[in-house]
Amino acid sequence: MTFSTPLFFMVFLPLCLAGFVVFGRFGRRVMVTNLAVASLGFYAAWNVRYTLLLVASILGNFIFANLISRNVKRPRLQRSWLVFGIASNLGLLCYYKYLFPLLNFFTGLGWTHRHWGSVVLPLGISFFTFTQIAYLVDLKQGVAQPEKLGSYSLFVTFFPHLIAGPILHHREMMPQFREERRYGLDANDLALGLTWFTMGFCKKTLIADRISPMADALFADPAAAGATTSWHGVLVYAMQLYFDFSGYSDMAIGLARMFSIRFPMNFNSPYKATSVLDYWQRWHMTLTRYIMAYLYSPMQLWVSRRRMDAGKKVSRKAQATLEGFTQMVAVPTLATLFIAGVWHGAGVQFLLYGLMHGTYLTLNHAWRTFVPEESRLRKLMVTPVALLVTFVCVVVGDVMFRAGSVHDALTVYGGLLGRHGAGTHVAVRDVLTVVVLLTVVWTMPNTQEILGETQKEDEPNWSVAPRVRWRASFAWCAVTAAAFVLCMAYSGAGSTFLYFQF
Repeated sequence: MTFSTPLFFMVFLPLCLAGFVVFGRFGRRVMVTNLAVASLGFYAAWNVRYTLLLVASILGNFIFANLISRNVKRPRLQRSWLVFGIASNLGLLCYYKYLFPLLNFFTGLGWTHRHWGSVVLPLGISFFTFTQIAYLVDLKQGVAQPEKLGSYSLFVTFFPHLIAGPILHHREMMPQFREERRYGLDANDLALGLTWFTMGFCKKTLIADRISPMADALFADPAAAGATTSWHGVLVYAMQLYFDFSGYSDMAIGLARMFSIRFPMNFNSPYKATSVLDYWQRWHMTLTRYIMAYLYSPMQLWVSRRRMDAGKKVSRKAQATLEGFTQMVAVPTLATLFIAGVWHGAGVQFLLYGLMHGTYLTLNHAWRTFVPEESRLRKLMVTPVALLVTFVCVVVGDVMFRAGSVHDALTVYGGLLGRHGAGTHVAVRDVLTVVVLLTVVWTMPNTQEILGETQKEDEPNWSVAPRVRWRASFAWCAVTAAAFVLCMAYSGAGSTFLYFQF
């Protein structure tokens, strides 16, 4: 069951909203328990057996959290419980996500002589694992507090984010689950949430799912694609990935808002980015926030302390030297994106995808550090040029992200460079599809801008229709209802979101 299947929006969601109204009358604890049970039911609709794994993960981490909080005055023991908790989480993740692909990779190299098979990857295991690791770390550092089992379970399992994010932080969610208030459906939140969900539904079913066969055709047989068909295929995939993940993020945020729960923004027109640094501030924003807080910053702090112990400076001036830049910027950036790439999948292609973006970011940092603002090079990098360069870098990286293997990715790169010939003629309709979609993502306001839900730290995006604003009016209601019905007609049980595999 996914957000775009009839079982979800015709059965599960109405029952869940009705339960929220009924059980909300009995207070916060009953409401929290009801939503947590409903969320486990949502997960069980995919696989009952792995629901037990999810419950075991929650109970195990809840025990670790209590052990960490009870040993504040014994820091060494507290640290040991934290390490044990993190190791247990990562061990579970590595078993299901990496162990068998790694063993089969060794078999391919001839290091072993058997096929190791595989296990089914539990949906959302990366998301609920890293959410809980962050909570344990923050509990150890004193920036989180122990929670009741009901609230903690809902924090981990709440169905709008359980499968593919956004990656939630306890600081923004727990206060909402602790709040004593009248629990029931708020008309404004319900209207806004339904509109938000429908806009994401449209992106998923009317755009991403409709264009996916064109991208699949390239990656199914990359050796047969020439330059024109290769470029068309990778551009179509860039659009598919954009509207698929943007659609999922909108649907998740909209679902949460129906229950008057606010999720953090997760997608902010990333193809309008004018640098790769800007891109990662806009694409999967909660993942960027997570890896910055729990990977990059600790690495950079460790490097800085090592330099200080060696009598070296850690100032901006020191960072502008080759040695300082390498140690304080390049190494943490490459290491962080390497881990982020591995997080996306067990194949070598994901590792290379992470290193590609790590290289992009390192070069971006070097540009800002070593190229003076008044130089001619900086003046050449006007907004349209910077946007195009960034977009091409992202599209090239997406090939490694989408390909089934490194060999397939290299074959696609060969096609982009014309090594397989010019390619067959691409239909005018298919070319126009890409042109129209690029025009939409580059010039139109995004969902949160239309709904008036931009955050204070968001930079304004240019658009040709900046005054399009949602209101709880009959006209918007009619348009939303018509769009929802149209999406229902095109939705299918076999449609899944691209990020579900992570």
